[in-house]
Amino acid sequence: MSYFIELLRKAWEFIKKIFLKIVNFVTNIVSFFKDPQRLKKLQEDKNRIAISIKENLDNGKFNVVNCLYDKTTEEIIDMETDALGINAESLDEETKQHFGDKDMIVLN
Repeated sequence: MSYFIELLRKAWEFIKKIFLKIVNFVTNIVSFFKDPQRLKKLQEDKNRIAISIKENLDNGKFNVVNCLYDKTTEEIIDMETDALGINAESLDEETKQHFGDKDMIVLN
């Protein structure tokens, strides 16, 4: 299991979640990180990055976590306010292209 899948699973129980039929890359991932407060946190500390982690579930569905990650501490920061879990039946084509065969993408 990858480090980032393990991180997703640890965070999943503590973060706000939404349930969708299809994850849309622009609507559900990019727009999350365009929030002014999140952008400010990323600009204030260059060790913070915007990441999205995807887990393919055994039932064919997906869990996706959008969060701010601190490269120095190797932790998700401000989980209560700056992390969002998405449980979805499928991913749109753009999301599939961005992730490819990876578990995690960086959106800085």
